[in-house]
Amino acid sequence: PGIRKSVVTITALIDGGGTKTRVRFLNNADQTLIAEVVTGPSNLGLGADVCWQQIGDAVELAGLSMPTKCVAGMAGSEYLQQRTEFLAQSPCQTVLVSDRDAGLFGAHHGRPGGCLTVGTGVAFAWIDHQGNLGRRGGFGFVLGDQGGGAWLGWRALQELVRLSDCNQLDRVHHRLITALGIGETTNHWMQFANRAGPRDFAGLARAVVDSEHEVPLAAEILTEGLHSLCRLIEDFPRSLPLSLVGGLSTLYAKRLADLGYQVVDPEGDALDGLRFIDQHLGHLIVEHWTSDA
Repeated sequence: PGIRKSVVTITALIDGGGTKTRVRFLNNADQTLIAEVVTGPSNLGLGADVCWQQIGDAVELAGLSMPTKCVAGMAGSEYLQQRTEFLAQSPCQTVLVSDRDAGLFGAHHGRPGGCLTVGTGVAFAWIDHQGNLGRRGGFGFVLGDQGGGAWLGWRALQELVRLSDCNQLDRVHHRLITALGIGETTNHWMQFANRAGPRDFAGLARAVVDSEHEVPLAAEILTEGLHSLCRLIEDFPRSLPLSLVGGLSTLYAKRLADLGYQVVDPEGDALDGLRFIDQHLGHLIVEHWTSDA
């Protein structure tokens, strides 16, 4: 008799954001890690085609075949049409949740606490002692995301244009302008802004953060961002632990701790949260959507 070859079936955990997509591939048999790769942005607001292209690129980079199951935590899950199209285009069984919920269950593993996602965009979720799930934000770059990376870049350009229009740019402002690296004049900034998306504006955030102690305007924008985050989380019980995830988490963590929040390091990341959700989906109170595949 011939020897039967074991077939490895794979689950892909997908953390899709406005700047990058992280995909972790697990062996279904023993949950061991096969590979983890990073590709470009896959916010659902960019469209289902773009998201599946990034996931497909991740599969190719990992040298694997399409997984038998995908568990995806995607920014932009609030977009009903794109969410529906994403699930309809799925080539395999797919469970979709919000990126904020993926971060929340990664940070606290289902226990009471809050998770503030501050990357290109901003979203917040928490679980209280009664097991209720609360959410705020997540409305995207045009209508929300105040305090996030894209917003920081946008606010910097907005203020520089205003100051330039009033002939109020000084030597210190030009330090920030040079750090932004997109040109020295209003015309340059307008050209950049007219073709830029959230990822492009978020690419300016590092210059704003790094200029905080030399450029008062940068410090003012960061303070404005902090106040926006405080408004976002004002309903969150301060008796619960608060974790921050995303590229700007270290920037804001100490500032929120100084305001009296019990800021703690997350136990895991969004990919860990997706694994937890997948393993406990049957009894979790978490909004999710599934494909027909």
